[in-house]
Amino acid sequence: MGEERSPLRPGPDLAEEASWVDADPEMLELQADAGRKSEELHADAAAALEQKRQRRYLVRALLRSPTFMTGLIIVLFWVFMALFSTFITQSPTDVDAMASLQAPSAAHWFGTDDLGRDVLARTMAGARTVLVIAPLATMLALLWGGIIGLVSGFYRGLTDEIIMRLVDVLLALPIIITSILILSLLGKSVAIVIVVIGALFTPVVSRTIRSAVIGEREREYVMAARLRGERSAFVMAREILPNITQPIIVEGTIRLGYAVFTAATLSFLGFGLVPPSPDWGLTIATERIFLQIAPWTVLFPAAALASLVVGVNLITDGLSRVFSK
Repeated sequence: MGEERSPLRPGPDLAEEASWVDADPEMLELQADAGRKSEELHADAAAALEQKRQRRYLVRALLRSPTFMTGLIIVLFWVFMALFSTFITQSPTDVDAMASLQAPSAAHWFGTDDLGRDVLARTMAGARTVLVIAPLATMLALLWGGIIGLVSGFYRGLTDEIIMRLVDVLLALPIIITSILILSLLGKSVAIVIVVIGALFTPVVSRTIRSAVIGEREREYVMAARLRGERSAFVMAREILPNITQPIIVEGTIRLGYAVFTAATLSFLGFGLVPPSPDWGLTIATERIFLQIAPWTVLFPAAALASLVVGVNLITDGLSRVFSK
């Protein structure tokens, strides 16, 4: 026969409850902490998995976007030419006075300029300078504008008012005229051109990022971080910034297109690089006097500049469409 339970002996459920009552309070607290940590780890793992899934979805969506892929192919073509055009074509600085202003032919597909230099070689190599100046200037604008926008949108109040009024003043300044004045004062080196363009694009970037931060600062995850006692810098950098990357990416591609055009305009006006650089803006400026008798010296560099700007704009449009979904 099985063992009979005494009526005075507590059942297994009551015994288990009694054991919990008699447990050490510190042990109970440790167990509760372990449970909370386990829940946090599970939540972090689920969030990381969801972020990974979203990234895979965005990549697939972008690869299926004809607009984005067309723009990407155009931009990658010019990046390739900027890096390797000298291995494909002749040197863009080779001068042949006997072959000046020759029309496009089998020997010179894009013709030659007034010094007998190959227009095809100069057009392909001309992407080099603009693809150095424009991306670096855009990165500076995103860095400075990101800091200003985060601080202004997060703190609001008097801090926001002071910063935004200064931004409004800077936005009222014409970019090209202001750039010319600054470059006339500081010089025409590539580094100065990059800094000037980046600084002049900073105000508009800061306003865009500020708007995105304002939309995120009242979310539950931000409130939870504040309740945990996290510092403001941590909340801005680790909580808000990762959740506004999409508008930052779109704004960056928009500014990149404007930076390409601005850099070329400054070179055209004589405030960029100097001859014999094959820079597109500089080439258009120096060869425009031959437009009527040798239009190829201007049309091909102008078409190359336009194609790069169109490519960047197509990337921007593709990103906007995918992110809006």
